[in-house]
Amino acid sequence: MRNSLQRATTLPELLITLALLALLSTYAIPSFAKWVASNKQQNLREKLLHSLQMARTQAVLKNRTIEFCGSADALDCDGNWHKGWILRVAASKEILAVEQLSQVDLPLRWKGARDKLVFRNNGQTPLSNGRFILCDDDGKLLWQLIISRQGRVRPATSKENLSEAHRCI
Repeated sequence: MRNSLQRATTLPELLITLALLALLSTYAIPSFAKWVASNKQQNLREKLLHSLQMARTQAVLKNRTIEFCGSADALDCDGNWHKGWILRVAASKEILAVEQLSQVDLPLRWKGARDKLVFRNNGQTPLSNGRFILCDDDGKLLWQLIISRQGRVRPATSKENLSEAHRCI
C-alpha cells in the first residue's frame, strides 16, 4: 500500500531546475563580475579623493608644505601610484599617512608637471597641478581626478573624459 503523504522530486523536474539555474547563472556571473570591477574602481577613486583632500587640509592646518607622492614601499617617493601613495611633510620627510593598494590590476596614472604633488601652507599647488587617470585593459578612460593650481580636486566631466581618452593609449 502506498502512502499518499510521501512525495519526491522526479528526475525530469530536477533536470529542468538545473537547466534553469545554469541558464540564469550564465547571465548573472558576468554582470556580477562587472559590478565588482566597477566597485573597485569607485573605491580607488574615493580613497584617492579623500587622501588628496587630507593632504591639502594638513598643509593648511600644520602651516607646512606637504608632499603627496606615489610609493611602492610606503617609505620613499618613486612614482608608483598604482601600488599606493604617501603623505609627508616636505622639509622633515615625516610620513603623515600611507595608503597601500592591494588591487595592482588598476593602473592608476599621474599626469602633471612634476612626479609628485606639493601642497603649500595655503593649500595651493602652484607647480603640481595635473590629473589622475584610471584606464581599463582595453585602453578606455574610466575616470579622472583633476587638481588645479589652487589645490582643489574635482572629478572630470564626461566631456572631459572623452577629450582626454587619448591618454590611455
